[in-house]
Amino acid sequence: MRTWRVGSFSMGASLLLLGVFLLLSQVFKWGDPAIALLSWWPIIFIVLGVEIIVYQVRSKKEKTTIQYDFISIIFIAILGTCGLVMAMLSASGLLELAGNVAKAETRTANLPTYEEASLNGVDRIVVDAGTFPLTVESTEAKSVSLFGTYRTETIGDKNSIENVSDYVLAEKKGDTLFIKLKELPHQRFINSYHDADATMLIPADKELEFKGNDRNLVFKPRGLKSDWAVDTSGWVKIESDEKADMRIEANNVYELEGEWKGIKDVREDGLKSGYINFEKGTATLTVNHANMVEVD
Repeated sequence: MRTWRVGSFSMGASLLLLGVFLLLSQVFKWGDPAIALLSWWPIIFIVLGVEIIVYQVRSKKEKTTIQYDFISIIFIAILGTCGLVMAMLSASGLLELAGNVAKAETRTANLPTYEEASLNGVDRIVVDAGTFPLTVESTEAKSVSLFGTYRTETIGDKNSIENVSDYVLAEKKGDTLFIKLKELPHQRFINSYHDADATMLIPADKELEFKGNDRNLVFKPRGLKSDWAVDTSGWVKIESDEKADMRIEANNVYELEGEWKGIKDVREDGLKSGYINFEKGTATLTVNHANMVEVD
């Protein structure tokens, strides 16, 4: 009497078919491996059934005892499923992403310099910095410029920001120049580190409307000749000049640091207002809705 352990032949046949499928799927870049994954379990039963039928047909003249090799069957199922899952991850790009994350490094690179030299007819500059941290300085030059560095996690030698348009959107409409700063690029689904240290130069004789969002901002209004208005929910530091001829006003802010005058509570939740005068206060720098305004 012969004994046939059902599962031994199936394991060999299944491994052969699985290996051929994975090889061909990598060579010819076949479609979604999820289809094969969903079909894997029925294929196991088909192979097992064929094995039993073939052996019984060939052993009609002998008394046959069939035993099931459950270890082989389970091994086929686990190994096959793992192989197809790896194929799915490879096809979806997740394996490549995991490899890239492992090779990523934090790098400091130069921001491409933005410069707008043609300001003929422009009286007002509107800047939306978003979450971009900035130092804003007034200048006697007749152009707007932005330069600095940024730190981010990069893969290989390619920089995240290669062109000005990758982080700056600028449009001139009538007498106004609109500048919007974009968020720094970052990887989806992973916490990638990115930050910037940039300086923006604004002509001292141009009006400025500046909007930020919960980031630290530094203003250096040297020789300011026109009014600037800053609206942000973050922290604002103003570095004044002994020869400055300007007035600094703070409206609806939580904390005031420096030699402020006329401080008063404007709401019950602790919002304050105040001012500081330098010389005659010809030009005015106004800060609205900040968490704190510090004047040095």
